[in-house]
Amino acid sequence: MCVLRINPDLLSGQLSSKGRTQQRITAATSHLAAAMPPLASLHRHLSLSLLRRHSPCHPWPLLADAFLRRGLASSSSSSAAAAAREKSSSRTMAYLLGVAAAMVGASYAAVPLYRRFCQATGYGGTVQRRESVEEKISRHAQDGTTTSREIIVQFNADVADGMPWKFVPTQREVKVKPGESALAFYTAENRSSTPITGVSTYNVAPMKAAIYFNKIQCFCFEEQTLLPGEQIDMPVFFYIDPEFETDPKMEGVNNIVLSYTFFKLKDS
Repeated sequence: MCVLRINPDLLSGQLSSKGRTQQRITAATSHLAAAMPPLASLHRHLSLSLLRRHSPCHPWPLLADAFLRRGLASSSSSSAAAAAREKSSSRTMAYLLGVAAAMVGASYAAVPLYRRFCQATGYGGTVQRRESVEEKISRHAQDGTTTSREIIVQFNADVADGMPWKFVPTQREVKVKPGESALAFYTAENRSSTPITGVSTYNVAPMKAAIYFNKIQCFCFEEQTLLPGEQIDMPVFFYIDPEFETDPKMEGVNNIVLSYTFFKLKDS
């Protein structure tokens, strides 16, 4: 019979060493457990990581993410486009308003500017200095020259938009010879219920004959105020320069048209 003898001191030392090792393992485990995130959180993190790696088994999260990104991009692009369109529309509106204001201002400024231009240059048969016309008539009478050529002067009348007047020539035409003067009339009537002030401009056609058409007296560029229903006759006294007949450029010009247009003044 064999008897195993165990040294008590050796056994105690081994047990003590084993206990210390167990304590170290327990402490390390506790430290790792404290440092690691909860199991549920770790599971969610791993699941999302796997899904973001294009798992063929679960495509919906990827599709949702892509749809969301596309929606955000589209919304941002639409907002930018809308802002650009609004800015462009504002610029266009400002430009159109500026053009409209300029056109209105030009329409009111055209009459005095045109009058000054014609008076300075004599363009269009502008009323000349009375003495100079009378001198021409007197000189022509003293020369005793006569001509058989007749010129037909036709008359035309118009009113601008927004002008509630009836404006017509009292005669359709007159016949006059170079070196002679003639008198014609225009009639204006205010058909509105308020007083209206107007001013007229004129034109002589053909343009090349305008330098020989001298208006001794006329109502152009003068303000005319008519009460409601009021009617007036306005004279035009004109003279055809005798040099009209000797100018080769006037060969074949047998008709001259005198046109007037009445405009409503802004402050009337």
